[in-house]
Amino acid sequence: MKKNDRILALQKAAEAMARGDFAPDIPVGDDEIGHLGRSLKALSDYLKRQSERTQSLYQIMLECNLNLHLIDVLNHIFESFKQHLFYDRITLALLEGEGSKLKVHWSRACYQHLVLNIGQSIPMTDKALQAILNSEEMLIINDLSSHLEEYSSFRLTQAILREGIRSCLICPLLAAGKVIGFVFFSSRKRNAFKDSNLHQGLPLQIASQLSALIEKTQLYRGIKQNKQLMAQKKSLEQRVTHDVLTGLLNRTAIFDILYKQIQRAKRGGYEVAVIMIDIDHFKNINDTYGHLAGDAVLCEIANRLTQSARAHEYIGRYGGEEFLAIISPYDRDGAIKAAERLRAAVACEAIQADHSLIPVTISLGIAIGSLPDTLDATMLLRRADKALYSAKHRGRNRVEIASENNLEESCLNGHK
Repeated sequence: MKKNDRILALQKAAEAMARGDFAPDIPVGDDEIGHLGRSLKALSDYLKRQSERTQSLYQIMLECNLNLHLIDVLNHIFESFKQHLFYDRITLALLEGEGSKLKVHWSRACYQHLVLNIGQSIPMTDKALQAILNSEEMLIINDLSSHLEEYSSFRLTQAILREGIRSCLICPLLAAGKVIGFVFFSSRKRNAFKDSNLHQGLPLQIASQLSALIEKTQLYRGIKQNKQLMAQKKSLEQRVTHDVLTGLLNRTAIFDILYKQIQRAKRGGYEVAVIMIDIDHFKNINDTYGHLAGDAVLCEIANRLTQSARAHEYIGRYGGEEFLAIISPYDRDGAIKAAERLRAAVACEAIQADHSLIPVTISLGIAIGSLPDTLDATMLLRRADKALYSAKHRGRNRVEIASENNLEESCLNGHK
C-alpha cells in the first residue's frame, strides 16, 4: 500500500473510532506510519474495552431501575463483567445483628462444591473484616495464602481457600453513609486483580449500584424489622406465589418469571431455556401405593429439584405431576447439563413413602429461545412439551431438546 493510501486509511480509522466503530481496518508496519498504525490499533482496542464496560454498567442501571429483584441484577453482573474483572466467583454478604455478623445472601461461581454457601454467617470479630469495615475502602488481596498467615483466624479466607480461591477483591457496600455489607470478587488465580486502574473504578461503580438497589428495595432495612411482621409477610407471599402441596412456585408465579426472563433476554441479547418435567408412570404410583404416597413422591421430587437447582434457575409446579424450570441465560450445552443434573437428582435413589421404597424417574423436554421471534412464552412451552413427549416416547428417564426447526432430537439417556 502506498504511503498516501496508508495515511488516508489511518485517517479513516480515526474517523471510524470517533463514531464508535472500534474495529476499523488499520494498516500496521515497521516504519513510522506502521508504528503510528500500531498505536492507533492499541488505542482502538482500549476504547472498545472501555465502551463495553460502560455499556455493561449502563445495563446494570437499567436493571436497577426496571427490576427490583436483587438476584436478577446480581446474575446480570456475574454474566456481564467476566472479561473485565476475571473473577471465578462473586459473593454478596450483608451485615446483620447490629453489625455483629456478616451473612452470605447470594453467591455464584464458575465451579461447583462451594465451601462458603448462602445463609452462612461470619462473626465480625475477624480482624480483617473489622479493618475493611472501619476504613470503608476497597481491599485487594492478590495472595490469600500470605494473607492468611497474617490473619490466621480469618474464617472467610479459610473457607474460600478451601475452594481454590487465591485472590480476592472486596468492595464495601455503603448506604446512608454506613457500611451495610460487602461484595467479593474472587479468582482462583493469584494476582488476578493487579491492574490498579481497572480494579479501582469498575468494582466501586458496581458496588455503588448494588448499594443503591439494596437501599431502594429496603432489603437492609427489612433485615432489621420486627421478625414477627416479616414472618407474616413471608407467609402471605408464600400462600400467593407457592404451591400448597410441594412448596414450589405455583403456575401463576413460574409463568410470571418466564415472562420477565423473556423480556430481560430481549433487552440483553440472552437465551432463555424452558424445561418441561414430568414424573414417569405417576398414575401407576398412585394406583399401587395410594394417593397419599403419590403426594409424598411429589413433595420429595420437588425437594430434590429445588436442592439441585442453581441460584439463577427457577422451578415451579406446572400442574399435576408436571413441573417447569426456567433458566436464563443458558446456551444449548448449559441447558442440557442443567436438565441432566435435575434428572439425576431424582433418579439417584428410591423415594421412601408409606413404608415403601418407590423407584421414581422423570422425563424432561427442553426448548431454547435465542432470537427475538423464538423468545415467545407460548412457543417455548409448546416446543418444550413436544420434546417432553419425545422423551416419553423414547423410553423415559431421559432428556430431549427441541431443535430449531421444532423437531425433537436425542440428547442424553438415563436408565431406561
